[in-house]
Amino acid sequence: MVRNIQLSERQEKIIQIVKENQPITSESIANHLDLTRATLRPDLAILTMTGILDAKPKVGYFLT
Repeated sequence: MVRNIQLSERQEKIIQIVKENQPITSESIANHLDLTRATLRPDLAILTMTGILDAKPKVGYFLT
């Protein structure tokens, strides 16, 4: 997959966590990384806006 943006190390970790546990909630991702959901929110927004992740309410995040 070719990406036009440079992802941060944390964003790469998020992708890996989602790949291994999908679908997964933002709360579960935060627990994996020992972060708050608020800290993750910008990363999850970038990953969904770029089409790498998708999210379904009450289901969680998954790779597109």
